[in-house]
Amino acid sequence: MGNEDQFHLHEYPPSNHLLANSPYNPDVARALLAVAGYPDGFTTTLKLPPPSYARRGGEIIASQLREIGIETEVSNLEWAQWIEEVFTNKDFGLSIVSHTEPMDIGIYARPEYYFQYDNPAFQDLMTRLTATADPDQRRAMLQEAQTIISTDYVNGYLFQLAATSVAKTGVQGMWLNAPTQAIDLTGISWAD
Repeated sequence: MGNEDQFHLHEYPPSNHLLANSPYNPDVARALLAVAGYPDGFTTTLKLPPPSYARRGGEIIASQLREIGIETEVSNLEWAQWIEEVFTNKDFGLSIVSHTEPMDIGIYARPEYYFQYDNPAFQDLMTRLTATADPDQRRAMLQEAQTIISTDYVNGYLFQLAATSVAKTGVQGMWLNAPTQAIDLTGISWAD
């Protein structure tokens, strides 16, 4: 069984390659701000948890936002503070956190979740997905869900964490890329 088969077998959301929906273009961003009624930009918060990807990423994002007129008040928080302020109390403008659990796509169907996305069409799609057993139909529905999230700009997808693996020669079934930090050993075997 190849890696693609394992990917499908475990039903991790298939990749749609949706990066073209959000190209980096400061001129377009400034124009969109003007259309939205913020020709001079605005100020918001950027609350960051402890991991280096968030802290360093926050510096980069704050700098890029400043270029288009959005000033960010950066707060470096400890996890307990981040959970209380951002996750629980929803008291934030922006945040950076790694959402990498592949089948957590259902969180987007929960308007009370901390990023408060409320799209009835998406919620209906998730309800239908839950009631669907056919793998091909589920795959198509997951791709549709990814497209909706991307075109609604629910989150900004900044990067995928590096996945490094080391395996002894003869080990078969290792993923070339890891869709999650967990290591699934169900498809691993030794070569004869």
